[in-house]
Amino acid sequence: MKIVSERWFIKWLFSDHGICLGADMKTRSYLFLVSSRGIIWLRRPVGDKVVENLNYEIPAIVRALEDEQRHLSRAPA
Repeated sequence: MKIVSERWFIKWLFSDHGICLGADMKTRSYLFLVSSRGIIWLRRPVGDKVVENLNYEIPAIVRALEDEQRHLSRAPA
């Protein structure tokens, strides 16, 4: 089961897999996610659509964020 709200500047998603909160402002965007894999707190690009693009599925969101962080940590300086 998923419950989603995209109406306000704080967006939320509650599902059987965890909780995801997002805050969108004019100059920043933040994502807070709690799942069985742990807690993620990230500053994201303004207008980021990772949650929507992955159909509000928390396991897929977690994997995408972990892959993104792994890829960024391997990038040459």
